[in-house]
This record gives sequence, C-alpha cells and structure tokens, in this order.
Amino acid sequence: MLITPAQPNRCKDNERGSIVIMTAISMLLLLLMIGLCIDVSRIYSVRAELQNAADAAALSAAAQLNGGDTGIDLAVARATETALNTQGFGKANVTITATSVTFAKNLYPDSDYMSAAAAKSGTTAETIRFVKVVTESVSTGMLFTSRALGADWTESRQAVAGNSGITPSTICDFFPVAVALADPSPTPGDTLDLSFNQGTGTSAVLADKDYIILEIDDITGNGNVETALLTAGLSGLCKTIGGDIHMTPSSNPNNGPNSSADGANTRFNEYAQGYANQLKPNNFHPDFNIQSGITHQNYVDGNPLTSPSDNLSLREAGRRMLIMPIIMANGPASPGPPPIVPEYPAYTANIQKWGVFFLRNRSIAVQGNCQSDPLCGDLQVEVVRTVGSMSPVVPTATSSSLTLPVIYR
Repeated sequence: MLITPAQPNRCKDNERGSIVIMTAISMLLLLLMIGLCIDVSRIYSVRAELQNAADAAALSAAAQLNGGDTGIDLAVARATETALNTQGFGKANVTITATSVTFAKNLYPDSDYMSAAAAKSGTTAETIRFVKVVTESVSTGMLFTSRALGADWTESRQAVAGNSGITPSTICDFFPVAVALADPSPTPGDTLDLSFNQGTGTSAVLADKDYIILEIDDITGNGNVETALLTAGLSGLCKTIGGDIHMTPSSNPNNGPNSSADGANTRFNEYAQGYANQLKPNNFHPDFNIQSGITHQNYVDGNPLTSPSDNLSLREAGRRMLIMPIIMANGPASPGPPPIVPEYPAYTANIQKWGVFFLRNRSIAVQGNCQSDPLCGDLQVEVVRTVGSMSPVVPTATSSSLTLPVIYR
C-alpha cells in the first residue's frame, strides 16, 4: 500500500505573519487615536480656561459701568485684575491687557466697539452699556499630533457683557439698615440726613428719615462691636421686596450712633480703634474715591478724586453706594395727629422698595456720650434711585447700581 507523506500547511504559516502585521498596525492606530484624544482634550481644557477668564472679566467689567469716566477706568482695571486672579486655578496663564477691553453702546456690530479713551470722549461714557474682553492668545504644545495639527495650537477667546436692564427684586449683601421714609419715592439728587434709631426694646418707633440696624445671622448680640461691623459692611442677608425684615435694638443711644459712624467711615479710609480690632482696611475696604462733600455725579465723574498714599491696593469702587431697604413711614402706626410716627411691633417690617443712596460725607463720631451732639451717627446720603418692581431700566449714571451684569455672547 502506497502511503503519501503529509504536506505541511504553509498557508497557516503565512497567516501567522499577516496577523502580526495587522496587530502592529492596529496598535499604532490605537496609539495615534489616544494621542489625538490627549492633545484635543488639552486644547479644550485651555479653551475652557480662556473662555471662563473672558466671561469673568467681562462680567466684572460690566458691573463697574456707571455712566461716567470712572466706570470706564474701573471696568478696564477689573477686567485685567480678574484675568490675573484666574491664574491660581488654571494652567493657561490667561492674560488680558487694557487694550483688549473695548466698549460700545449697542451689542452689535463689532465694529462699533471702541477703546477706553474713546469711550471717555465727551459724553460718550453716558451711553456705554457693553464691554468686550478678548484674552491674549495662548499656545498649547502638541505632544502626539504635531505633524497633523502643528507643533502648537494657538487661540484666544472673547466675551461681551453688559447691564441687563432688569432690576432684581431680591438683593443680597446690601447695607444692613432699614430706612423709614414718609415719602418712599424720594427725588433723585435730594440729600437726606438719616438719624440713628435704637428702638424701644420691644418695638421700633421710627420717624421720617430714621435708620435702624437690621439683624443678620452672622452677628449675634447688639453691642457696639456688632453695630460697627454691620455699618462697615458685614452682611449676609438676601431679601425680596414685600418680604419681612427684622430690626434689632442695636447698642444704646449713647454709644450706638458712634459705633454706626465709625463703621460707615471705613469707606473714607478712616479706621477707629477698638471694636475687637476688626475695623481694618483688609476687612472693610476704603472706597476708590474718599473725598467728602462731593455729589454723586462728582463721584461718577471722578472729580475731585483724592489719592491717599495708604491702602491704595485695597480701594474698592462702589463702597459709598449704599443699597438699603425702605420701609413705609405711614403705617402700621401709633394713633395720634399727623405727622404719624410709625411703630413696628417686634421690630418686624416689610420692604416696600429698594433704595440706592450715595454716602456724601463722613459720619460724625464724638468722644464720649453721643447725646452731646444731635448729629452724631447721622448718615448724609444723596438719593440715587429707588426701585419698587422688576420694571426694566436703561443703565445710566443714576441707575446702574441695581442692574444685573450678564454675558450676552
């Protein structure tokens, strides 16, 4: 019987070599895909950092617009400062220069956006409503896809923000005092002398143009330290028009007005001793403009502007703009002939309106008993505007303090 010897299966040997080649090619493609994903993810990460910085800078800048030249200058300063502050959170080292912050009175077209110098020309600042911020370009080195995308991927981002024209009915972190006014809609430009009122211990009896300290969760007690901290600017309240507010019998009539004055005067770069050593410029910044006796329009225009040699880096625009709840001075009230002095049992009242007031002068503080000076603790303010609803407003020099800056694009 003839037996034919078995022949080796050379086809299978050949297949083994092709599988190795296919596997190598697949691994290479997989590595390229992983590299592409890594590089693209780095691009998007940097892009997100740039956009976040542009958005934050634009919002911060738009919040400074006040219808005057100082608002333009402060918008540029805040935009560049915001970019610097973002470097602690990201890796892109975002930079925004003063020349990349531009302004316009209308959202479109882009060709209408102008430099800060042009925005301050003549009366142009009164019409400015929008701020565009463009970040400096940032390059991201490509690790795996340099042949396809180039050695570096370079881009910048931009954002446009402006005042929304909508006034919120709910306000947070406002100046924590309530103002009693017989006329809840005082005329903008009027000067009011607001007098400190302690209350009786069981109720608040408030005459026209009295102010009284509000109670907030962050502070317990009603002594001199608490009063000074509250009027210096410490707050943690969010309240809505029509909502209840609770007043407090803060301090006593001998020393309470002094404490109130010392707290308010931190805005003028004056820091009284005592108060548990908490009235410090690091805690409560002086205003950008600390000149006494000027009007709100002077303040907006920056004229005259004092530049003290101390605490320059801590000065904060808008500290002299006090947003306060207004309570009605015509009820609930004690019986009696006009003018009626309103009485609020249990120190509870309803917010009728929000008021924006400009603190014109330093408040008077005296040595010893405040009863020796009837003006001790008075807050001399100028009425900027009042708000009683969510009605739209056009931001101007007298209306921007209660509008919301928003990102438009």
